[in-house]
Amino acid sequence: MEDFFLNIIYKNKKVRFRIVNPEAPLSMLMNNLRHAIGKDGRLIFDFPSIDETGAPLDYFFGKEDVEVNEIRVLRPRIGKADQTLADYNIQNGDTLFLVPDPFPG
Repeated sequence: MEDFFLNIIYKNKKVRFRIVNPEAPLSMLMNNLRHAIGKDGRLIFDFPSIDETGAPLDYFFGKEDVEVNEIRVLRPRIGKADQTLADYNIQNGDTLFLVPDPFPG
């Protein structure tokens, strides 16, 4: 199986990530990304757990829809089904955005 890479963009920072298991649920990929460590031993992305109003934040992957020029959020679950990159037709080399999403506490 060939290596699978995604370009992840968050707050003007773009990082190329190798995805070990592209068939893993999106929630697992996001969890791995939250804990990803760079070569300097520090977290690659700073994921604040609360926004400026104090609301707790969750994070989703988003993909740009070029037809309408907006970011579509990739929901990690639809009903009881975990979603994967394939469910959203995400291909090797695609660019995804990290989308912070405040949820009511």
